[in-house]
Amino acid sequence: MPLLRGFSVIDQEGGLSIPSHIRKEAGLDIADSVAIKVVRIKGSTRWPYLIAHHTKINPRFSRFEVTMMKSQGSIDDNGRLTFELDVLEQTKFEPNYRAEIKLAGPRREPWLVIRNRGSNRLTTLQKKLGRRRDGGRNMEKWQIQKWEY
Repeated sequence: MPLLRGFSVIDQEGGLSIPSHIRKEAGLDIADSVAIKVVRIKGSTRWPYLIAHHTKINPRFSRFEVTMMKSQGSIDDNGRLTFELDVLEQTKFEPNYRAEIKLAGPRREPWLVIRNRGSNRLTTLQKKLGRRRDGGRNMEKWQIQKWEY
């Protein structure tokens, strides 16, 4: 069960903004180097996911999880986690894709589990109900539609 959970969007350069409260709980500061592991569940068709942790922490894995790749990343001045291109290709992350970030592990040595949640687009139900995508702050988020029977 995750201690904290948040969502973010992959930007055009391939970086991922980590919410500050999650970053603080994970013990990751600005300009820290981060160890990244691409993990997959054995026999599953789900996309691989990332485990990001401080270099002095060793996360625990279940016997069903397999490490596909190990890499290094860093946290820049804006609090974004930057990856190598190979990591993005393995996890099928693309710009404007959503990422779910969970804090897992024991309280003294937590790590981040980052899962790909797909493209950041409207569902067909939202489109049918008139949710506007291109609006600013002052625009209505929903249109009112009436059906007469």
